[in-house]
Amino acid sequence: MRLVDVGRALTGRSYAVPLDVVLEVRDAFCPWNAGRHRLRGDGAAVCEPTTAPADLRLDVAEPGAAFLGGTTLAALGEAGRVEELRPGALARTSAAFRGDREPWYPGGWAFPLY
Repeated sequence: MRLVDVGRALTGRSYAVPLDVVLEVRDAFCPWNAGRHRLRGDGAAVCEPTTAPADLRLDVAEPGAAFLGGTTLAALGEAGRVEELRPGALARTSAAFRGDREPWYPGGWAFPLY
């Protein structure tokens, strides 16, 4: 999934645990997404531009991958796709992005044969 408005998308979802993190997002395709975004909240959240030092550095693809709660930011960090700039920020943010249920699509990717 690709987030075309990082601030709005991250504000529009809920989080499993309270968080206060600054994400430094890179986005070559949608330059309005690039920059630092402070994401904070407890349940409902607010994500807005900031000049505060970043806690995590990542491409826009990573919050998009974690948005639905299936892929974890921690796993993306282990793959070298999320850079932790403040110790502990990755684990806390990854836990916050987790959902109660794994994303599921009952139709799968199969196409009917007629």
